[in-house]
Amino acid sequence: MAYRIDKDGVVNLGGRLVQVPRGISEEAQTFLATPPWGDGSPPPADAPIPMWALRNHVDKQLQALNGIAQQFYPVDLEPMEIAGVPCTMVRPKEVRADNAGKVLINLHGGGFVLGGGSLIEAIPVAAATGVPVIAVDYRLAPEHPYPAAVDDAVAVYQAVLDHHEPGQIGIYGSSAGGFLTGQTVVRLRREGLPFPACCGVFTAGGDLTDLGDTAQIFTLMGFWGEGILPVDHELSEIRAYVGDADPEDPGVSPIRGELADFPPTLLLSGTRDAILSATASFHRALRRAGVAADLFVYEAMPHAHWYTVHMPEAREAIDVMADFFLRHLRST
Repeated sequence: MAYRIDKDGVVNLGGRLVQVPRGISEEAQTFLATPPWGDGSPPPADAPIPMWALRNHVDKQLQALNGIAQQFYPVDLEPMEIAGVPCTMVRPKEVRADNAGKVLINLHGGGFVLGGGSLIEAIPVAAATGVPVIAVDYRLAPEHPYPAAVDDAVAVYQAVLDHHEPGQIGIYGSSAGGFLTGQTVVRLRREGLPFPACCGVFTAGGDLTDLGDTAQIFTLMGFWGEGILPVDHELSEIRAYVGDADPEDPGVSPIRGELADFPPTLLLSGTRDAILSATASFHRALRRAGVAADLFVYEAMPHAHWYTVHMPEAREAIDVMADFFLRHLRST
């Protein structure tokens, strides 16, 4: 099934044209009609290429997005090392008294293989909540497969516990960072560590063995040409991340394990997001287990649309995140 996005944002799905809906903002309509690689950037290869081969190019784009985010959401940035893991403390310009002691931990996106130094998820949330965000620059596959990234996330969380109560801490991430969030919760259970007050699993799910229906229909920003590479493909970033681990282990795919004690969880996606099915399936699994899980799906929005902070739909999603975290985090 051929899939492409025409220059006017119309999706050509095997000859069936899906028009841009009228109910989204003008900014979003322009965004959907913009080539994902930007002007002058190389188009995706005709044949599959490993996502990590694009690391330098994509990381430069993410760094540029960091700067744009700061224009809309001013914050202070402080690079630091926590438990031997490179991090950035993203501080809001002002912390209200009722937010004293609250802290968020962000695990960035990037398909497990790129995104080093990305603060595009941390900057807006810190400013919108008035709560400091620790952005974790975890180790990347294929150089460092599972469980390296989870090890880093847990190490940072344990260090944060030295100065904060569990009820004051939230963990969240988009895309790979969302999957890592769920994996981190499972690891905390296995190590007998207290859970955070809440989690954000954004454009992500709980099963790396099957990303669901939308993953077969859509592509993510055109990286793979004809769709997301299946986990058994030799160039799959998921395969590079999972390495020798069992993808059906709940430590890798939390949906396959116990979910009843999961913290309250917010999930976000969009109707043009390849990970929509995975997000929706994880939400249903959490709800079946009795977890307080909320799902927001945005019309016509692609993968992690909140990275594009100039869009009203992006800022709306960031406000939803902020409201959720502030409702669940406890102050001192």
